[in-house]
Amino acid sequence: MNILIVDDSATNRKLLRVTLRAEGHTTSEAADGVEALLVLGCGKFEAIISDILMPNMDGFRLCHELRQRDDLRHIALIHYTSTYTSASDQQLSQTVGADGYLTKPASTEVILQTLAEAVRHAEGRKASASNPSDTGFIMKAYSVTLVRKLEEKNHALEQTMAQLRQAHQSLGELNDSLEYRVQERTAELETTNRELSRALSQVKQLNALLPICSYCKKIRDDKDYWQSVETYIGQRTGSQFSHGICPDCLVKHFPSTVGKLAANDESKHGELKH
Repeated sequence: MNILIVDDSATNRKLLRVTLRAEGHTTSEAADGVEALLVLGCGKFEAIISDILMPNMDGFRLCHELRQRDDLRHIALIHYTSTYTSASDQQLSQTVGADGYLTKPASTEVILQTLAEAVRHAEGRKASASNPSDTGFIMKAYSVTLVRKLEEKNHALEQTMAQLRQAHQSLGELNDSLEYRVQERTAELETTNRELSRALSQVKQLNALLPICSYCKKIRDDKDYWQSVETYIGQRTGSQFSHGICPDCLVKHFPSTVGKLAANDESKHGELKH
């Protein structure tokens, strides 16, 4: 059987071509209804498997054009669609004269069975003497279907746009939050960096050569003020001091006290011996 495949998708045409040729059929292809009519004028075909939603001329109009021409009216036509899938779409397919109707995707078995039934149906139409179809009624039904499909497409587009707007708003809020968190974290890091720099400067000052008075032991700071060792270190490290006296200073500055302590120790040692 010589079959014309009409579909604006090259992938869809290839799938049908492989399926039909594997069953021994020969095939030709067209990308829309206008191209299909040109191909039909160059050869003899027993059947057409056509998509519906196509540019230039869709599958409904292609079928209607075939049924108006005596030389093409006998060819079996199957609508094979993934977009016109409602009961009213199938009814319009029958109204314009299609011999079969399938929704994508269909199995090889279903395609072949529908093809055989469509050819038998077309043979019966071929035996008919005239074409009783009412063109005015058909075009009105066709227009109603197109308007409904357009409304469905517009509604779907509006929903998609609403989802995109919501996603854009959410993304903007997320970006604002992220920007605020980055700014907040940057400020924290800058504060920490200043504190570390100050602490490092203080440590360097403590590790450096310090100007200290050889008599009173005061230290000169970077502003040329003299401070006690306790004050200088305390301001730069936060350390607190507990004051005492070392043994050397005790002997040097308080010899009488040291003598008394030594005498007390000897007295206690003598008592222990007795």
